[in-house]
Amino acid sequence: MSKQDTEYEIIVSSLQGNLPSIPVVMNELMTVISDHDAALYALRDLLKMDHSIFAQLLKVANTHEHRQGQANRITGIDDAVQVLGLEKVKRIALNTTILTLYEGVDLPIEFSLESLWMHSVGVALASATLTGQLNLGMEDQAYTCGLLHDIGKVAKCKYDQMRFSKDLQSTWAKKIDCHQWETEGKHIRHDLLGSYLARSWGISSMVETVTKWHHEEDRTKRYDIEDGEIQKLVDIVYLANGTIHRLGFGNSGHKVSKPPSKLILRRLRMDEKDFEDFEEKLSQNLEKEAENLALFQPA
Repeated sequence: MSKQDTEYEIIVSSLQGNLPSIPVVMNELMTVISDHDAALYALRDLLKMDHSIFAQLLKVANTHEHRQGQANRITGIDDAVQVLGLEKVKRIALNTTILTLYEGVDLPIEFSLESLWMHSVGVALASATLTGQLNLGMEDQAYTCGLLHDIGKVAKCKYDQMRFSKDLQSTWAKKIDCHQWETEGKHIRHDLLGSYLARSWGISSMVETVTKWHHEEDRTKRYDIEDGEIQKLVDIVYLANGTIHRLGFGNSGHKVSKPPSKLILRRLRMDEKDFEDFEEKLSQNLEKEAENLALFQPA
């Protein structure tokens, strides 16, 4: 085991009890989501395991948008699933599960873990939107990878909140992004820490890999990826992450905005018009999603 492995594993181990484990329902959801033929009844059974997810589903299902003038409130899982649809139910379940990890820490007034969660949901939606536009058939996987890509920042914050706050303020003063700060200063990297955390949770190796490389533009440096589909997912999350930064949806701690990677656009066979179409569709999706995300916040 290398010195780096030891350092990151010590941090992950020390977080036990401070950073909640992914609930059983998360792993079950990952299994359902990886199967495009997953039946609704399987998802219904999973939702019964977590009352907070069920409550959130009812909250969203009973909005004006989804009730469409119906007088009776929706009170059951079957009705909620029928009204919302399989895709939206899965995403609400994932977002509710992950939000619990982002709670309970005070940070500089310009940044909060809840705003990081909003950023992550934005990257999830952007990743799924882009995957759909490219007809790659991996929308669920892209959404999940986007949602968890910055989980290492949550771990860093809960490991040493004061140090994390100082690091953020240093990046703002130097006008560089968090990853550049971590790499150049040989600090703990949130992308690597996130991959170690994903591994400790025992969730998808795909999530672990995309989390690890979501800041790496050069495929030749992603030394442990042999699957071309995983390479595409990393490219998609990389591009989605930068797009969400530029659109200002949520806050990941960065104050630096970069143009879309020309290298990744070429690899995905996207021209300027394709990217403009993606941004336009994404902006519409984010506007719709913002209303639903407001329902996740405490009353």
